[in-house]
Amino acid sequence: MHSTDIKKVSEGLLFNESSDAHRSLLDGVVDLYGVLDSEGRVLEIAGRIFSETNVDPAMLTGQPFAETAFWQSSKNTPVVLNNALSAAKAGTPQTITIDFRVRSDKRIPLELTIRPTTLPSETKVLAVSAKRHQATGSKPGETIEETDEWLLAAENAEIGLWYRHLGNEQIVATPIAKELLGLPRYEPLSINGFAAVVHPDDITFVTKFFEKAEKEFSKYQEEFRVVYPNGDVEWICVEGRTFPANEGKPARSVGIVKKITEQKNAAEEVAKIHEREKKARDEAIEANRAKDFFLAFVSHELRAPLNAILGWSKILLTKQVDDDTRRSALETIERSARIQTKLMNDLVDSARVASGKLRLEYRPTDLYELVRGSVQAQEPAASAKDVTLEFAANRRDVVIFGDVNRLQQVFGNLISNAIKFTPQGGNVAVSVISGKSHARIYIEDTGQGISSDSLPNIFRQFSQGEPGDTRNSSGLGLGLSIAKILAERHGGSVTAESEGVGHGSKFTVTLPLTSSATEVAEKAANTPRSNGRPLEGVRILIIEDDSDSREVLQLFLEQNGASVISAPNAKTGFSTLGEMRGQLPNLIVSDLAMPEEDGYSLMTRIRELVPAEGGQVPSIALSAFATNESMDRAFKAGFNKYLTKPFEPDTLVNEIADLLSRTAGA
Repeated sequence: MHSTDIKKVSEGLLFNESSDAHRSLLDGVVDLYGVLDSEGRVLEIAGRIFSETNVDPAMLTGQPFAETAFWQSSKNTPVVLNNALSAAKAGTPQTITIDFRVRSDKRIPLELTIRPTTLPSETKVLAVSAKRHQATGSKPGETIEETDEWLLAAENAEIGLWYRHLGNEQIVATPIAKELLGLPRYEPLSINGFAAVVHPDDITFVTKFFEKAEKEFSKYQEEFRVVYPNGDVEWICVEGRTFPANEGKPARSVGIVKKITEQKNAAEEVAKIHEREKKARDEAIEANRAKDFFLAFVSHELRAPLNAILGWSKILLTKQVDDDTRRSALETIERSARIQTKLMNDLVDSARVASGKLRLEYRPTDLYELVRGSVQAQEPAASAKDVTLEFAANRRDVVIFGDVNRLQQVFGNLISNAIKFTPQGGNVAVSVISGKSHARIYIEDTGQGISSDSLPNIFRQFSQGEPGDTRNSSGLGLGLSIAKILAERHGGSVTAESEGVGHGSKFTVTLPLTSSATEVAEKAANTPRSNGRPLEGVRILIIEDDSDSREVLQLFLEQNGASVISAPNAKTGFSTLGEMRGQLPNLIVSDLAMPEEDGYSLMTRIRELVPAEGGQVPSIALSAFATNESMDRAFKAGFNKYLTKPFEPDTLVNEIADLLSRTAGA
């Protein structure tokens, strides 16, 4: 029976509800036939192929045709089938070759035809019919699976085979080879079809690779990416060899293709792990080296002035010296003592920075006078070295909000360094340039400059005096590091520039300006004084699971005038809030990372309460996590502010005062 006749008969049987005898006869002749609704769902389906599946085709009624288990031989098969269904629904008949999986270990290629048609009831449907695909070159009635057992073995091993006569655009390939390339298993494959699936970033080198490989008779291998119809990118490996004809010219190329995405991903992950381990190992080695060098160096820096102090003290105590010698000795002792004092102060400040205990006393400050005073303090040192020290500013009415002593430390350190590394007769220029929102303070010198190797590490702690650092000659290398941290604590920054050794250097301090006198007054009002009680009368509920942190936090807030009630976990904190309905707290301060219930969940529950039960009490989140994700999550839960641990206790007081002043005016 001709295939066209089969289609007509099968459709007629389905549409006209013919006898069971006729259906049984057709089921023994036709592999698959049926009718789908306009959405591609099975209305009725039958055929002899189902006898090999042990599945009653009636069970498929109502199921999406493309999603039945029989078409799931690969992830590309449903894509091809859905595309064909869409085209047929649009009015264009489709014939595709596609695998029908009768068992987990057996697939039968079918030539499936899908045609739009109309039932006698005027209902538009899709008619489907299929016959077994005849492999090219096979005997009639034989499929690839039945004749080429070696190809089947290759497919079961997930290895695709391919063959090409050079000069012919067509490529003979097994279905699995096409599938690994992201192509339909039974569609013809050409050079252009192959090139179309290669990743755009790989196509150039892949083309050159095959052009070269086809001219040589040695084995070849290459790895590259292909793009599947669903957008997935997969790695494949092509291995092959070109064989000559009798006259010795390249004639044919044979090879295999296999998917290596998992191996590639695993190799990349292993490489990343090795890279992370190497980085961690190198950092540990560098940290130990820096620590050992620093310990040796700090010992030297502390001993040097001590030698001068002890030596001159011994002379003054045991020997008669003239007045000039005595004066010189006392000046040396004083200078050495000052050097030691600075070294110790740098060490203490470094420890405070590391532990989060560096205190800053913010207040409105005249930037012009602050920088001018720092310059004047360094004039004796510049004069003694015959270095010209200049100062200029484009404005005098510049107000910032900061700690005067700490900012003097920043400018004094930078100006002192510039003088120290500028030779006799050189020049150091300090200038203040103020804009609308920020002021920039430039410290430029004509000194020895900074090498390109040293410049990236100039602000790193303990970098002073390291081998190869031409700028550093004395000190612990903490001053610049502390200056950078102090500037950042003021919302600013410090940067360094130099064109290299012998070309001087330029340091730039950037600080935000206070926008108005009102802002200055507000900030000053919200800034606690060291001897005041800025939180007098404020009721605070603290929820913190770490007992040491909870105790210190409660003590500090109480010393600043607050009335504090603390809870060791979220459950207790929530119940404590319920007990305070008669006199709700003015503020809740809660840790985020707590066992059993975290701070996010706690605040979500609190915000569900009515105002009289504490649902609108302002809150501050405390966390060791400084990520944007953690902050966003805290704000979504209902927190009003977010502080990252470790933080200055004064900072918490400032944030509390700011939050209460804003919520009071809301």
